[in-house]
Amino acid sequence: MLKPDKHTNPKLSVFNTSAIIIRHLKEAEILKYDELLTSIINESGKNSKELFIPAISFLFLLDKIEYLADLDSLRLKNGLFRVKCGNEYC
Repeated sequence: MLKPDKHTNPKLSVFNTSAIIIRHLKEAEILKYDELLTSIINESGKNSKELFIPAISFLFLLDKIEYLADLDSLRLKNGLFRVKCGNEYC
């Protein structure tokens, strides 16, 4: 669920899970789907398993990650953290 309420645990949210996925992909560049899922579960607990696919979908819809079907892997897209300064990227 994207819209939090007063009972939402911030550590078990799509946004936090997405941030953890980005951090892991920045460190390894390309990760197999199963390896990434395992590392998310190890870091955030069993409850994060149900947030994994929504977080992947969220990042994919924002055009931040791409799926490599031949490798069954995920990687960050180029220019993820580039900021546009005028007509050029800084």
